[in-house]
Amino acid sequence: MINGAPLNSGPLNTLRVGVAPQPGPEYRVHGTSYVWRVRLLVGGVDMTAILTGQLDVDREEGAAAVAGFSLYLAAGQPVLPHAWIGQAVTLDYISRDRYGAVTEARLYTGLLELPTWDATSRVLSCECSDQLQQRIEGLTLEQIDTLCGGYWSADVFEPVDGRSHWDYAGERMSTRAASLDADTYGNLRTTSWYAAGTPHFVFGPGQTLDGSVQLELQAHGGTTNYVEITLDYRYSRLWQANQSFGWTHPETDGATGIPGFCNWRTYSTELPTTEMIESAITGSGLALIGRVGGTQLPMSMANPCGNGIPWINSFPGLWLIATATGARRWVQTVTEKYSLVLHTPLGESEATRVISRDSASFEIENSRTDDWEGEPPNGQGRQEDLADNARRVAALECLLHRGSTTLVSAHRGTTLSFQVPTDMALNIDLVHTLQVADKATSTGKCRRIQHVLDLGSGTAITTLDLAVMQGGGVSDPLTIPAAPDTSLPNPSGGGGLLGTQLGGRLNNPVTGLPIPPYDENRLGFSGNWSVADDTSAEQFPRRFDVEAREIPEQYRDERTATASATYRVGIPNDPLEL
Repeated sequence: MINGAPLNSGPLNTLRVGVAPQPGPEYRVHGTSYVWRVRLLVGGVDMTAILTGQLDVDREEGAAAVAGFSLYLAAGQPVLPHAWIGQAVTLDYISRDRYGAVTEARLYTGLLELPTWDATSRVLSCECSDQLQQRIEGLTLEQIDTLCGGYWSADVFEPVDGRSHWDYAGERMSTRAASLDADTYGNLRTTSWYAAGTPHFVFGPGQTLDGSVQLELQAHGGTTNYVEITLDYRYSRLWQANQSFGWTHPETDGATGIPGFCNWRTYSTELPTTEMIESAITGSGLALIGRVGGTQLPMSMANPCGNGIPWINSFPGLWLIATATGARRWVQTVTEKYSLVLHTPLGESEATRVISRDSASFEIENSRTDDWEGEPPNGQGRQEDLADNARRVAALECLLHRGSTTLVSAHRGTTLSFQVPTDMALNIDLVHTLQVADKATSTGKCRRIQHVLDLGSGTAITTLDLAVMQGGGVSDPLTIPAAPDTSLPNPSGGGGLLGTQLGGRLNNPVTGLPIPPYDENRLGFSGNWSVADDTSAEQFPRRFDVEAREIPEQYRDERTATASATYRVGIPNDPLEL
């Protein structure tokens, strides 16, 4: 139970951002006497009458609030320690000034965490907690998102399934200059680290307890002022490169259809078949796209050339002119590298630089890469990136804001603390900005509040800690850098016009020139003339050969490119003078 209700039973609107309203500074007045008392409820029962010793409350930004007190249990009453565990606890401070004005303020709301029994003194010492971690653990992810805000990426942190919700909330808060805690009534909220422009409470000369002003300075070695961030973002690029081939029998004289056939018919030769052309494409390592096109040798016709000579052919799939396109597919890995720097003014010089480094890497996985090379190619040569820009942006946003938060956190390590009577600290919360001008002059965000109420001596003293930011400079927008250029032109193209070499004769019947020897390395069609002029003439093998173009290494090897950016992070200079 918290505030009389079960844990996490309150509506989501109790999860609020700790922004204190600012009507104007409230000046504390010294020299006023007070009479104070407390009201302690445990499990809804008033236990004030059996309090003994002292009570203490400790509330610090980003941490669970704790409290402690002792109860005297008279003899004759049974003591059941386990019955006390988990009981709701509220502590109120009630004060009356010399004018009779009564002020009542809640100092603490929580659960009794651990009772300790002293049988000799019959004193039950109680330790309490506001159960901050357990309450956050009980929230849904959506509630945590609303409460904490900030940035988050599964590629920078880890997927949330099966993980601690408290850790998840901490990851979100690591990207914000704010803390997650609860107010004195147990309401969850986030509190900004920045001091308000106008302080909420002002303590002037003579208003702090003598000798209580203490200053703890932040050491230079603990003041991170330079953050280096690297991100490797990897994905797959699907390539399809097409290569077109064309072959024309030289004796067609460039004519197509029947005219080309009639030109060839005068001195006929062997011709390539459909199977030969298809086998040449696939044998070169390419996959055929579509079918072979062009001009086929016509089937039998009565008078195709108009000279009265019939044409007899019963073999389909012989080509006078042939065109074909082959393609190959492959998958290339692309890595975009990001090198980002965030720094405060002190981090600009290497001599004063205190460096922190952060990094992340992730890969976009896609099942399409498994089947891409095995699927029949189609269409034009192309490339397709299996990227996920939303994940890239989310990861970079998360890293940049986490780096900025690291710098801001490191520059608020100086703490000024002082003590005042608790009556002068009532209603001061961790969301408030305090100003003190006694033994030291400073303004800062309230970081910690500690109350010590001594029933024996009658003293009620509160220690207040101020976080003092120092750094200066201006801030650049944390704009996500554009993706580096990893593009390449598609290597598709033509394979050129394939050649022809014909044997079976000593001399070319058209030109009368001697026929060169067979060249096994020559691409295109190889065959023989239909009519030999000498029985000793070399017979050329009948074949059709093509050669696939080599894919350059830059298309197959991992493709990398780097984008760099530098961001200035300004830190407010809270006043501090001793």
